[in-house]
Amino acid sequence: MPATSCRSGAWRNAVQKSTGRRPLLWVAVLAVAGVLVADGAWIVGLALLVSIAGVVGAAGCWRLLGAGAVVALVAGTLHLRDVSDRRERRDALGDGRYGELTLTLIEQPQAHGRFWSAVCEERGTEGKVRLRALGNPPGKGAVVEAKGVLKPPQPPRNPGEFDVRPWLDRKGVFAEMDGRVSVVREPDPGAIFGQTIREGFRNAVTRGLDPQSREAAVIRAVVLGEHPGDDVLIEPFRLSGTLHVFAVSGLHVGMVGLLGWLLMRSLGIPRQAALIPLVLMMFGYAWLTGMKPPAMRAAWMAAVVLGAFWFRRRPDLANALGLAALLVVLLDADRIFSVGVQLSFGVVAAIGLLHRPVSRLFSWIARPEPYLPRSLYGRWREGGLRIRQRSADLFTVSGSAWLGSAPLTAWHFGIVTPVSVVASVVLSLVVLPLLGIALMAAACSPLPKLSEWLNLANAQLAGIALSIAKAGQNVPGGHFSVPHGRPGDEFLIVYDLGDDGAACWHGGGSSLLIDGGGQWNFERVVLPSLREMALRPDSLVATHPDGGHVGGLVEAMDAFPVRRGLVPVQRALSSNYRDLLVAAEAREVPLVLGGKDAIYPLAEGARLEVLHQPDSWNWHQIADERVMPVRLNWRSWRILFVADAGWATERAMLESGADLRADVIVAGRHAHDLSLGGPFLRATGAKAVIASHAEFPPEERIPDSWRKSCESAGVAVFHQGESGAVVVTPMDGGIELRGFLDGRVLQLTR
Repeated sequence: MPATSCRSGAWRNAVQKSTGRRPLLWVAVLAVAGVLVADGAWIVGLALLVSIAGVVGAAGCWRLLGAGAVVALVAGTLHLRDVSDRRERRDALGDGRYGELTLTLIEQPQAHGRFWSAVCEERGTEGKVRLRALGNPPGKGAVVEAKGVLKPPQPPRNPGEFDVRPWLDRKGVFAEMDGRVSVVREPDPGAIFGQTIREGFRNAVTRGLDPQSREAAVIRAVVLGEHPGDDVLIEPFRLSGTLHVFAVSGLHVGMVGLLGWLLMRSLGIPRQAALIPLVLMMFGYAWLTGMKPPAMRAAWMAAVVLGAFWFRRRPDLANALGLAALLVVLLDADRIFSVGVQLSFGVVAAIGLLHRPVSRLFSWIARPEPYLPRSLYGRWREGGLRIRQRSADLFTVSGSAWLGSAPLTAWHFGIVTPVSVVASVVLSLVVLPLLGIALMAAACSPLPKLSEWLNLANAQLAGIALSIAKAGQNVPGGHFSVPHGRPGDEFLIVYDLGDDGAACWHGGGSSLLIDGGGQWNFERVVLPSLREMALRPDSLVATHPDGGHVGGLVEAMDAFPVRRGLVPVQRALSSNYRDLLVAAEAREVPLVLGGKDAIYPLAEGARLEVLHQPDSWNWHQIADERVMPVRLNWRSWRILFVADAGWATERAMLESGADLRADVIVAGRHAHDLSLGGPFLRATGAKAVIASHAEFPPEERIPDSWRKSCESAGVAVFHQGESGAVVVTPMDGGIELRGFLDGRVLQLTR
């Protein structure tokens, strides 16, 4: 028989064996291809569809091919209907319209300061709206009457800011509404009862601890998948590649299954009898933690694997993966486009595909002693060998998972963390007992003293977990960033934060953060933007002690390697400013009081100059009267930051006789006074002004009369209500200002 024929027969046998053992995987891949075609990714979808269908058909697996084709058609049709429906609804909105809607909250509302938001479903239709309202949020399942302006999801206003449009689109949302809300009907008793149980579980796992402590935040994040709301706490886990322990997913569900299995074994329950209780425990844990999609996918995969044991068949990871993918595609195909789902499936697939080759890299850990027969090992050597074998298995799984996730994390998050191969293994040895003790504490809720004692012990484990993440963060070469979206080698970004203010200059390998916005805007806009572009400011400047300008600087000192800072005054009424001074002292970051005419070098060709020093000790003045204007001298250009200075500060600068020349002015609005008066603008000779704007409060709006006066005098105004952030970059013989939102371009030359 010819060799080609033998190879062809072997190939067909291999495909037939694979389709026989893991039919769900092949059907799921065909279904995903159908969804991609329906979503508009024609080339990728058709290529995948044709290639898989060709392989399965050539192997003669016609039944499987027929079933896959039917599922692909159904999945694609359902997805096309959903996509078309919300696109039609969004197109009908235009720029927005007033609406009065009856909505059902289909998710637990999330609080954002005084506001809350939630995805809701319009009664009588399948249309979904993201509602944002003021006050105390109702519970999931409540029915509310909402009145407000319906508008399509808005684009980001700053580079690197999270774009909510594709995220909301994949959640099925066609519009956003900021409105007034009245509750029509509270959630049904069953939903309230379920939420009460979940809230009781949440309280039980941290009973006896300070709810605001970082240990409690780590426990809630690990056990419940609850966002800590503290980017300083998150940063070590992010940079060590272990942030996945904060998401209730396959790792957690698997650990619950392992803990349950150990409990069953200790009670002497046979394996066959333990399978159903184990599955119920995993689904129960997924329900307690809010039925998050990753946990539910993992529970279903575990059910398939354990079901194979029940029916005395060999379990197959790929088949379980196929079932989870089918559930996602048929129930909500939009989820396959989310980063979380791609990471989940990518990691599991990588573990299945790469386990054998990666295991060779760590085989030396489990290698027996070459000159000592196994029969002579004794108890201690045998135990040591088993520990080394388990360690090799853990490192193999961790290494495979990292290889599967690294391309996605580099693409979506701009970071690669090779240290996570080791850090994940070490941290899992802490997370497993932490999760077990938390479950024990919840089970011991009727015995408060015992429950509190267990939680105090768990707090120690949480502290150890944080220390492991910090150690992984500090390993040389353990992580590196992949810059995305940098405007150039040198640039200045003036962020659009409404009535807050922040800017970042980068050049010569150094970055300077000028103000940081308020805490919420720093976390929502500034920090994600800096991470996206892989910028790590080593210097900061506070222009005045206003919370909307310095509120984010405390977190900036923790998130970035800040080595020095420049501040305007020594004391202030603002609690945010006092927090900044205390945090700098605790972190040993020297803060220098800015002196008039003082010059601070930044990098080659760039320096910062203080043009006015406010009264450092008159702390009863409002923050806008204590502004320290600074001028960035960059190459041959001057950019003046006057923040929220009013006429009193401008007059003091004019009367001082100082050189006020500037090419560009970056300005906010004074709370009670006029800003950027005619005499001051003429003294600077500025050709452009970047002016912040907010609709509320009214004093933060840019007056139309002032804007017209500037433009008639030849001063271009970048109205940030229209332009969003403004990016300034050098060019041959000049600089270019570009609005991020409207694309407006202004080039200044000598």
